[in-house]
Amino acid sequence: MPKECDYCGFKDPLPFTCKFCGRTYCYNHRLPESHDCAGLASYKERVRESGKLYQYEPELIAKKQRGHYFNTFSRAISIIKSNYSLTFLVVAVISFLLQNIIGESVYFSYFALLPADILYQPLKFAINLLTHIFVHANAIHLLFNMMFLFFFGPELERRIGGKRFLAVFFASGIVAAIGYSIWTLLVLKNPFASAVGASGALFGIFACLAVLAPHIQVYIYFIPMKITHALIFFALFDLLFIGSGDAIARSAHLSGVIAGLVIGDHIKKTGNYIGY
Repeated sequence: MPKECDYCGFKDPLPFTCKFCGRTYCYNHRLPESHDCAGLASYKERVRESGKLYQYEPELIAKKQRGHYFNTFSRAISIIKSNYSLTFLVVAVISFLLQNIIGESVYFSYFALLPADILYQPLKFAINLLTHIFVHANAIHLLFNMMFLFFFGPELERRIGGKRFLAVFFASGIVAAIGYSIWTLLVLKNPFASAVGASGALFGIFACLAVLAPHIQVYIYFIPMKITHALIFFALFDLLFIGSGDAIARSAHLSGVIAGLVIGDHIKKTGNYIGY
């Protein structure tokens, strides 16, 4: 079964148990030197004192773990459950299916973000700061957002762990929603322009990843570039067209980027992440 890494918090579907300290770690922190293993120092001391090497049987651990994944379907479910990025992807797809069954207008009335609600229904507005993330306007909107999440979400989650990934995702999504609401109310003066989609949260993920791993190379329209250059490109593009009146919530994108940059900088200062 998936377990959280005792070092970074990532929920690995195939966890490793350290034979020296007995704690559970993900693939990236499975080696004793990767998790500052206290048990290794103790083991070396015992070897020096006794002059003997102690035998371990890690093969037994591996066999026991592999037994949980005999069934292909259960393994797939375990991988999804162990990875918040894939969990969010599945939730968004299920939400879209429900949206088409119930009806878009009814579904949007409950779960879409409506800036006017901050004045008339503040509790609903607070709830929709989260729910709008998993609602999408159409199949193309869902497809592009989920592709973005699939490629960049697990990469950030692997580097910072599951708990901090949740913080980046939801904080960016909420900040994006607030930024959109402020822009719509004060600048566009259109409080009834609703917003849906995970774009703000995804731009936060993208920005956070760019801060922590600026060496990553991505492809924009088949052109290779560093992730930092891609982030600048997207941000400038949104700034350029923010007043165009199109259906894209560019203010949400930019707000999500700001949230991701701030959180990424904070994580980078702690040094507790995988940068390579």
